[in-house]
Amino acid sequence: MSSAPDLMQLLDFTPDDLQVNRAGKLSPRQAARLVRIRRRSTLISAGIMLLIGLAATLVMFLAQRDNSTIGLLVGITLTIINAIVMARAVQNWLRLADDLNGGTVETLSGGVQRTVRVIGRALIYVLKIDQREVVVPKAVFNAVPEGARYRLFRAQRSGTLLAAEPV
Repeated sequence: MSSAPDLMQLLDFTPDDLQVNRAGKLSPRQAARLVRIRRRSTLISAGIMLLIGLAATLVMFLAQRDNSTIGLLVGITLTIINAIVMARAVQNWLRLADDLNGGTVETLSGGVQRTVRVIGRALIYVLKIDQREVVVPKAVFNAVPEGARYRLFRAQRSGTLLAAEPV
């Protein structure tokens, strides 16, 4: 069974953060962490959109020059994919902004069910508690035993796990 200090290290929270979370609030340290997550996510999304946009432009230019209908369709498809990436990036930004503006955390409490989902070649580690699912890193998944009673604190909109403690 994992101890609280192990989870503190894995989830990067302090006893002060935990105390603030118990009151239903987001600690300043956790807010700074969410800002870093938002910034990193935005930069990655912008980079992906830039690459797809350049690829779409190049493909459409070459298709127009060679009078290729298939090339034009590939360019249009890349543009649609770029719009989907942009929509997901905006959705993620808005969720994190809502978490930061609200400043509250969601508390889940109860027995833990552990599930590993296989999607393609990727393994997704999920903790189910209080009829809600929380996606966690492998280290956190391994630190929380099946059936143990825990209290999890997470950001309301983005679902980012902020802290956890055995009950």
